[in-house]
This record gives sequence, structure tokens and C-alpha cells, in this order.
Amino acid sequence: MFSNLRHLGRVGLFLLLALALPRAQAADRHSLDMGIFPYLSTRALLDLYQPMRVYLANELREPVNLFTAPSFKTYTDQTQQGIYDIVVTPPHFARLAQREAGYIPLVMYTRELLGIVVVARNSPIRSLQDLKGKRIATPDRLALVTIMGQQLLRDNGLVPDASVTILDVASHNNAVLAVLRGEADAAITEHAALQQMPADLRNNVRIVAQTRHVPHVMYLAHARLGQARIAQIKTALLRFSGTADGRAFLKQGGFEGMRPVEEADLKNMDPYIKELKRLLDDVQP
Repeated sequence: MFSNLRHLGRVGLFLLLALALPRAQAADRHSLDMGIFPYLSTRALLDLYQPMRVYLANELREPVNLFTAPSFKTYTDQTQQGIYDIVVTPPHFARLAQREAGYIPLVMYTRELLGIVVVARNSPIRSLQDLKGKRIATPDRLALVTIMGQQLLRDNGLVPDASVTILDVASHNNAVLAVLRGEADAAITEHAALQQMPADLRNNVRIVAQTRHVPHVMYLAHARLGQARIAQIKTALLRFSGTADGRAFLKQGGFEGMRPVEEADLKNMDPYIKELKRLLDDVQP
């Protein structure tokens, strides 16, 4: 179900929200289009971010429309084209959007992003060394946790697609599902993403290794919105974390809190930009 809904993509999430206005009408009403990177199924993203959408629409007194995309590649291409007014995006995508697409950093989750390697709860695998010759499912190859996870494998003598087989299954949900279905021996995912999955997924895997911590997901607004409107959006996002709905949202997502993005957070991503751009050139939409 999750996989099928995810492929509804950017238009599908918009329709699910029952907010479908023609583009011209939406522009007349000064609506804001928020793009969320497709790290979970469309339904899961819809359920998670709906309270934020409602809050922002009330605070900003204008419609807020949520979108996603059928793949990380498509989402990144759309971001780089400036299609979204606001983006909710991983930090390496955020750095690229800031440097090359005219987006202004706003806020980020206080919890750091942590890649993890998980196996089935009853698996005999106890360490990375036990994965030699095994199959490892990953989210989209453009995902930061996939890039970090594959580096972790290399650092431990496991060469992707040589000493281990990498299975790109497009999302965090699918990576964990592949393990539980016996299609993969392990999965690379993100700690907070695992917390957002249904209990029958997260409670039936265990962690055998983890990457280093890096900054978490960031919110950015396109410069075309103007300084005053961007400042209003930033203030609203920071206030959201102090509301009852905001606290529930942060707890459900495992995000802990929200704070302003600092330049140091973005510079932390510079080592990954070259690899990200190489992958963007190689990966098909």
C-alpha cells in the first residue's frame, strides 16, 4: 500500500489533500507550495505534515499546499528549478538548493541525522563484518544516509556491489520491508525515519551499526518570496514547535525540536556535494 501510494508522486499528494486549485487561481490567492522530499510513502508524509500545513495556513492566512515527488531525483530536479516556494529537504539537498537555486535557509530539526544499519530481529548477523556477501537494501541512492551508509561499509572493508550487494529500493519504508520479507539481509535507513514507520516494521528490526551524526532536515524558502514574507514563514515555523500540535508532530517524527539554520550547518555538507552532483548526473528520474 505504502509503495503504491508513494508513486502517486507530487500531483498525487496534492490531490489527496483536496486542495487542487488551478495554478493561476492558486497564484491569485498567494498560496504557498511546500515540497517534502519523498523519504516515506505519500500517505505517511501526508499524515505527518498535515498538522503543519494547517498551522501555517492559519498563521500566514493563505493556502499552503503540500507536494512530494516519485523519486529523490525528481524532487531534487524540481527544487533546483525553483518549483516549490518552501522545501523540506535533507541537508545535502539544502546546501545545493542554497548555492545554486536561490533558496534561503530557515529552520532545521534539532535532532541530528543518524544513518543506521538494521537487520531482522532474529537474524544471526551481529556486526558489519557479518554482512560480507550479503544483500543490503538502501533508500534512494541520492539519500544522505545511503551515501553515508555506503561510506561506512567501505570504511569496514565492504565494497558496495563487490563484497556486498546493494539493492536500491527507493525509500526507507521499502528498505526495512525488504529485510522483513527476506529480500535483503540488512537495510540502511535513518534513525528518525525508522521511528516514523509502523510498529510492525520498527519493532522487528535491530541496529547493528551506525554512521556519524550530521545536521538533520532543513526548511528553505525561495528568494522570490521576498525578505518580509520569508521572515514571516521562518517565525511561524519556529512558533509551531511550541504549540501542542507542533510538539506532537516533533515527537511523532522523532525530530526533537526546531532551530534556525546556521551557515556552519550548511558548510558541514560541502564534502558531500561533489558526490551528490555526480549521482544526480548518473541517476535517471
